[in-house]
Amino acid sequence: MAMDTLSRSFSDHTLNFDGEDSHKRRTSEHSDKKSDFEEINIESKSNVLENLTTCPLAEFGCTGKFTSDCAREHYTTEMHQRILTDLGEKSIRNTHSLLGDTNKKLDSMNSDHSSIKKTILLIAEGVSCLNDDNSQIHASMIRSQAIITEQQKEIENLKRSIEETSQIVKFAQVNSHMLKTDLDTIKEIVTNSSSSSSYNGSFFWKITNVTEHMANAKSDQQTSIYSPPFYSSPTGYKMCMRLYFNGDGNSRGTHLSLFFVLMRGEYDMILTWPFSYKVSFCLHDLSGNQHHIIDSFRPDINSSSFQQPQTNMNIASGIPKFFPLSMLQATDNPYIRDDTMFIRCIVDFDSIPKTCLPYVANLNPALPVMVQKKLIENEIERRHREASEKAREKTNDLTESK
Repeated sequence: MAMDTLSRSFSDHTLNFDGEDSHKRRTSEHSDKKSDFEEINIESKSNVLENLTTCPLAEFGCTGKFTSDCAREHYTTEMHQRILTDLGEKSIRNTHSLLGDTNKKLDSMNSDHSSIKKTILLIAEGVSCLNDDNSQIHASMIRSQAIITEQQKEIENLKRSIEETSQIVKFAQVNSHMLKTDLDTIKEIVTNSSSSSSYNGSFFWKITNVTEHMANAKSDQQTSIYSPPFYSSPTGYKMCMRLYFNGDGNSRGTHLSLFFVLMRGEYDMILTWPFSYKVSFCLHDLSGNQHHIIDSFRPDINSSSFQQPQTNMNIASGIPKFFPLSMLQATDNPYIRDDTMFIRCIVDFDSIPKTCLPYVANLNPALPVMVQKKLIENEIERRHREASEKAREKTNDLTESK
């Protein structure tokens, strides 16, 4: 502010000095005509008081007033010069102060610039490190992806291996169960090997520990048992029975299932195949009331069960619903005594009529086989005679009625 005012004052001083010099030249040029302008000068003097000018430095303390032609005199006064000097000194001091402030600002800016530069360098180093880290991370990600892919392949291989192992274990369990069943069968056969084998196609099977067998069948520990082998003759078919105490297939849990099994024998190569003889089963009533359970079936000669055995045993075939479990498990049933039951198998080589089977079942097993056979033949002949007599009587009755 002071510098601006000082500049304006200096400009005003210059203008005023120029005006005075011009006025002197005009006065010199027109000195000869002074008398002509006396009146004008008088009028000018009267207007001087009215045209006094305030000093440009009035706001800085200069109180002088002057006309335009006296400006030079005023500007050379001690008061004006002192104020002008003070203003110059103040202006210089202000300039130095501004220069100092500017230098300080420049120093601060330089310091800030240096700090910013350092910061930029640090950031650049950080960005470079980040780029390096990013490259390393990218490389690490590629390696990790390769490892993950490899591990996924290994997992898939493990899954396939587990599935294959599971299948192997499952087959092993099935085979183990089959082996256990075969072992139990062998044990059963060995246990009953002391029993006399039959060589006439008829066999009484004494089954002990019935309660235990039923419990084992129900818990799947041993679902079935085999009878000791028996024969149609000393050089004939080798056979046995297979009994499911808790049923087999659709009869599971509801009926005893009883089956006939052809076994590989020493004389199979000279026997007639397929096996085609009727097979009858009899569950004996042990109460003495002779309410035996009798059922029969004829072999299907097209079934592999009745072809010449190629393994130790053919597939069992027979009667799945031989006897209801509800009746067998009744406390007062007549078929189990002292935890023992008897099942008889009869292979019919003589074409015994079905109506004679109860008679055969009721024959005393203690009788010699030949005696039993003779009695059966006599019973068949008797029934034939009775049937013939009844037929003749019926024919006579019809003839007489006509």
